[in-house]
Amino acid sequence: MGACYSINRDSNLGLTTDIFGPDAPETKGTFAVYIVGSVIGTVFISILASVVASWNIFDPIALGMASGVGSGSMMTAAAGTLGEIYPQQAENIMIMGGASDMLTGITGIYMGTFVGLPLAKKLYAFLEPKIGR
Repeated sequence: MGACYSINRDSNLGLTTDIFGPDAPETKGTFAVYIVGSVIGTVFISILASVVASWNIFDPIALGMASGVGSGSMMTAAAGTLGEIYPQQAENIMIMGGASDMLTGITGIYMGTFVGLPLAKKLYAFLEPKIGR
């Protein structure tokens, strides 16, 4: 469940640890997705940011704001890549990426607590007997 209820940002690690405990399978799933996202996701998001920037249909500041949806390392990778593509706006891209990262982190705690985890629990309770082991 820890790997399924959110995109597993930095704040979700604390949330699952607080709700389920540090040794729970849910917490282990959250850590697993977070580590894979931090290692592989940074490379993927860097490539994705450069591809989307090459389309020339989005403002660089909007791309910087969009880079804040993942973990802090993914935001830094995407905003860093965009800063290299748009050096004249690199500082603004990083500022907007950081602001977006902060805002999605704050709202993500509430979404995880009140929507994501309860919905995942209900889906697991409903689906696991049907398609589980």
